[in-house]
Amino acid sequence: MASSDDKTDAGDKVALGRVLGFLPSVAFIVGIVIGTGIFISPTAILRGVDGSVGWAFVIWITCAVVAMCGALSYMELASSFTKSGGEFIFIKEAFGPTLAFLRIWTLVAILGPTSVAVQSLIVAKYLVTPFSGDCNNEDYYIATRLIAICVMCLIVFINCVSVPASSKLQTLLTVAKVIGLAVIIGTGLVLLIQGHTENFKDPFVIRDFQPALLPTAFYSGIFAYAGWDYITCVTEEIKKPEKTVIAMFVSLTFVTIVYLLANVAYLTAMTPDEILSSGAVAASFSVRVLKNWSWTIWIFVAMSAAGNLNGLVFTRCRMFFVAAREGYLPEVMSMIHVRMNTPLPAMAVSIPVSIILVFVSDVYVLIDFLTSVDTAFTVITVMVIPYFRWKQPDRPSSFRVPLVLPVIFILFNVFVILMSFYSTPVRSTLGLLTTLLGLVFYYFGCVWTNKPVPIQNAIDSSNRFLQKFFLSVRQEVKTY
Repeated sequence: MASSDDKTDAGDKVALGRVLGFLPSVAFIVGIVIGTGIFISPTAILRGVDGSVGWAFVIWITCAVVAMCGALSYMELASSFTKSGGEFIFIKEAFGPTLAFLRIWTLVAILGPTSVAVQSLIVAKYLVTPFSGDCNNEDYYIATRLIAICVMCLIVFINCVSVPASSKLQTLLTVAKVIGLAVIIGTGLVLLIQGHTENFKDPFVIRDFQPALLPTAFYSGIFAYAGWDYITCVTEEIKKPEKTVIAMFVSLTFVTIVYLLANVAYLTAMTPDEILSSGAVAASFSVRVLKNWSWTIWIFVAMSAAGNLNGLVFTRCRMFFVAAREGYLPEVMSMIHVRMNTPLPAMAVSIPVSIILVFVSDVYVLIDFLTSVDTAFTVITVMVIPYFRWKQPDRPSSFRVPLVLPVIFILFNVFVILMSFYSTPVRSTLGLLTTLLGLVFYYFGCVWTNKPVPIQNAIDSSNRFLQKFFLSVRQEVKTY
């Protein structure tokens, strides 16, 4: 059956075991949150405030506070629901299956496979560019795509084989990205001590403020702190879920300090105008300061993106697994490999789409279309807290946040969503329409229960074939 590391309390029965301790939970949160945002987002945030250093730091701190409000709100929800699945379960229990399905639809159809493809491409580009130059010829294109597919398949393979192995990989990649940021911060502090403070003079001066760029600045800040919610997708696999609140607080506090120090480091070596003209701030910083050793930062950024990718694969597939277990996705996605005790089908079925998307030149646009929708579903999730405080005031929960925290999170993100529709109305509307398209699949898969016999037989046959192919069964132990 399973290895000793993967066994549950029920012995050799097929189920997802509780194998994530406190430090692995911190590693997952930090590893997912610190992706590529801190290496890229400083440019967009600075552009949104017309190059004002002081106001850029205000946005970084504001986004950190909002992220903490959202994260602690999710921790209350996680303490109220013992199931994995994160947002899907929270929305389903509060607002019903339709909204919950639309959330799953956006992740399964677009955001899930697209995010995996994009992160794989980022890993490949940061591995190839320092050794081949920033070129756009055919060889560079093919090399980055093939490396992206290899990285993607390797990480998915590790996640399919063993939960402890993927947890150890996440810890390793998290340590690597922290080391990379420590190099940047350490170098910046040395420059600061040497007196390179000219870029911090008159920090709140704004020459030509453009309100239309402000949503992009806030979205970039949100993107840099994004990923704290993923840990709620694996509640059933955490050894002591009650300690997740501490893990979340420690992780986001650490990330915030690292982000602020990294921005200080960038500004000791680069002027605001130089940061605004840079496509990758960390790369430009390393070329200027580390010179011949600049390639090390590129490798650290690649490992940072790989950590984000590993966290995405590990957590998102759990949401798909739970949604299938609840009857809202194909049955085979709710099954677990009989020997490795991993949700292999939920991970494997979306990989072909991600591989195809690697070769789509404008794959990033797909994420842009659904950015406001993704934020909207996060707002809907946090709205569960005031809703249950009103409808079920005595609902048991081991952790409760002051109501002001979810209110702050909701109001801030509603403002950003409205500004997004104002600044990019076509893109935001297309994202909304794409989301509503999921109602067609919801009706076919969930509402239409009396399907004609040939259609139902085809569905059942497909599930049985894939079950045998993946050597998987439904879990034999209730883990929630």
